[in-house]
This record gives sequence, structure tokens and C-alpha cells, in this order.
Amino acid sequence: MNGPAKITIIGLGLIGGSLGKALKKRRPGLVITGVDVKPAIIEAAIELGVIDEGTTVPAEGVRDADLVFLAAPVQAIAGVCREIAPHLAPEAIVTDVCSTKENVLKIMAETLPATARYVGGHPMAGSEKSGLEGVDELLFENAVYILTPTAAADPVALQTVRDTVESLGARVVFLTPAEHDAKVAAVSHLPHLAAAALMNTVGRLETQGAGYFQLAAGGLRDTTRIAAGNSELWCGILLNNEQAVLPLIQTFQAALEEFAAAIRQRDPQALSDLLSRARLWRSQLPTGMKSILPELYELTIAIPDQPGTIGEISTLLGRHAINIIDIEVLRVREGEQGAIRLGFLAKETREKALLILAQYGYKARISEV
Repeated sequence: MNGPAKITIIGLGLIGGSLGKALKKRRPGLVITGVDVKPAIIEAAIELGVIDEGTTVPAEGVRDADLVFLAAPVQAIAGVCREIAPHLAPEAIVTDVCSTKENVLKIMAETLPATARYVGGHPMAGSEKSGLEGVDELLFENAVYILTPTAAADPVALQTVRDTVESLGARVVFLTPAEHDAKVAAVSHLPHLAAAALMNTVGRLETQGAGYFQLAAGGLRDTTRIAAGNSELWCGILLNNEQAVLPLIQTFQAALEEFAAAIRQRDPQALSDLLSRARLWRSQLPTGMKSILPELYELTIAIPDQPGTIGEISTLLGRHAINIIDIEVLRVREGEQGAIRLGFLAKETREKALLILAQYGYKARISEV
């Protein structure tokens, strides 16, 4: 790819750091400048090969940059844009990775100079880790990367951003800013709220009378996985997408009331229809593409209740170069038999693990979705 020779990334968290790492892998000669509020993060990013040079001053970081990625939290974008606006190179391309687009578009229109060329962006990729700890040069492989150009978008700038993100293995999807905010609110923001509300519900019950958490099995854990996300980050996202999120909360409340009504009226047919409809729609979700948090392929292993067994299994799989992403002890009953659940990033890895475990006498099965 011929693209920009100098790129600046403002915000060296998970997304910004992974962008730098992925770009450096594919274009070693590319000069990447990193900007972050903490000097220690800049030093660590240079050591990790994420950036070539860095600064805590955004105005210094964007000088002579052909392409600028704004990877700061959405609530900080306005301040960053005001600071860099007078120092952008003529016809510099500016893009962002924010989870909301209409508000960000307004900020860009109000703060960036007329010569700057802005293209909205949002990579639908993430990790259970945050900051430089989670940096992954393959984070964007097979991930949806939304671009939200307006009618006034510069076609050369749009193509440059598209080529850049596609070079990372991402799949570009074009949406208007309004479409983006509505759809992402439904498939990302609302699920996070629902997971948080569910966790708060059970958490309050736990504080009123301990014993709920110790009974929590895979259903609660899987349903609330995304509630473990960065609270400050999600607070900014939800407040910046208020117009799309609030109506969806009402829609979700109505859906819950449908279930409540069916149970209240003891109507098995209505309840069955609601559950069947959900199961059908769930089966239509696309697979094989990354989302905000990676999909896990899980299996459950029956194990004897004795010291060292989990370590033996981990060591066994490690010897065969199988990476366990998640592990949970399922203490279904006391005595001789217990179970653990293992999570893997790829279906093929899970299948390989099943074969190896079977060869060594372990009883394992694919976990229910």
C-alpha cells in the first residue's frame, strides 16, 4: 500500500496502541508518532514497537502528519481537536475511532480547519484487556471497521483511510453517522447496559443475603461478560449517544414486560413464542467476525476433585501450543467429580483441544451456547 508516510495516533490505549503495532508490522518504514497524557505510556509504547516517537503535547505530535488517528476517549475529543487544529499540516487527513459519530462530526465541523479532511471511523474490535497491556497487532483481523463519510467527504481522504484500515485485515462497512449511532446503540450500547443492569440486580441481592454469587454458573457469567468493561469509557459513550440509547432502553423495557405479562397470565403459548422467536433470531447472528469483545469457543471438562488437576490440563494443552483464553471452575457438586470450562479464541483450537484431552483420558464436551 502506498498510503501516508507519517501517521500520528493520539491516545495510546488498546485501540490506539493496536493500530500502531499493526501498522508497524505491515509497513516497517512508516513513521508513527504517538501522543498520550502520560510520559510513561509513551516510553512503554516505544519499547513495545507501537510507535517510533512520542509526545504529551498533541500540537507537537500532529505537525507534518499525513494521517491523524484520534483514539482518545470520546469525552476528550473536543479538547484535543481544538488543540491540534492550528497545527495540522495542509490537507491533513483526520479520522477517529469513537463509538458515537453524530456528536463527533459536529465537533470536527466546529473545530477543524477547512483544509483538514475528516473521515469518521469506528473499529468494532476490542479485548477483555485495556491499555497497552491489551495491545494486539491482529486485533483488527476480520473485524468490522465502520466508516461514516458525509456527502462532503473528500474522496481521496476516504480512500486513504479505507486502504489503511483494510491493510490491517479489517472489513470496511459504510454507514451514515445517524445509521451508525442507531445501529451500534442497538448491538453494542444496549447490550452493555443490559449486562450492567443484570449484574447490578444480582449484586444487590447478594448484598441483601449472600449466596447468589456462589450459585452463579455459565449463564450469568456469559450474559454479563461485557459488564466488565471500562466504566469511564462506557460512561462517555452512553452520554454521547443519548438520543439513540434512551429510546432503545424503552424498547428493551417493553420486551421485558412482554415476558412478564406472559408469566403473569400463565400463558405457556405466549411465553414459548417469545423464547422461540429469540432463539430463531439468535441463530441468525453472523459468526466468524470479531465484535467489541472476542467470541469465545468453549468446552467443559469433567475432572476429579483433587489438587493439581487444573494445572495438569493447562500444562498438557500448553505443550501442544494451545492457548487458553478463559478458564472457569464449575463446582457443580462436592465429592469425586467436578468440572472446568475453558475458552479459546478459535473454533479450530477448541477442536484440537478436544482431541488431545480425549487422547489423555479426559471427558470433555462442547459447552452450550
